[in-house]
Amino acid sequence: MFIGDSLTEYYDWEERFIEYEVLNLGISGERAEELLERLPHVISRVSNADYIFIMTGINNIAMEDFDILNAYRGIIGIMKKSFQASTIVVQSVLPVALYWIDNGLIKGINSSLKDISGAYKVEYLDIYSLFTVQGDKANRLLLLEDGVHISDKGYEVWSSAIERYLRDKAISSQ
Repeated sequence: MFIGDSLTEYYDWEERFIEYEVLNLGISGERAEELLERLPHVISRVSNADYIFIMTGINNIAMEDFDILNAYRGIIGIMKKSFQASTIVVQSVLPVALYWIDNGLIKGINSSLKDISGAYKVEYLDIYSLFTVQGDKANRLLLLEDGVHISDKGYEVWSSAIERYLRDKAISSQ
């Protein structure tokens, strides 16, 4: 299961991972606290998932709302309680190419998300570093002109990271 905002919604995860039964629960424009609010609906719809990939917060950040950590704690806590047999994977927030947003702030949020993931004993997957060049500068080749949404090449990079993650998990469970 992939859950998040437009970055999740706009990609055909089902086509990319045809060997899996995939559910894309991305919603364009959704902020982290809105994802938290819709979790009861998700839980009533989905009985189980082997893996749950979470990425949200970019809409908050684009509106200069950097306070997403409490929403993430709520999301992770509810998901962990509701999907006890699932592997929950918190994915880092991606960098942006917006002149009014310092990607160093996003990097700091990601550091906190990594700590929160550890505290809740869920997985953390760093995608942020795959989308940066020269420190914290967003790789424009991986983003669309709006500086937020992901290009085809960006989705290739992101989905390849997930593929590596799943392959590594399969190898380690043998």
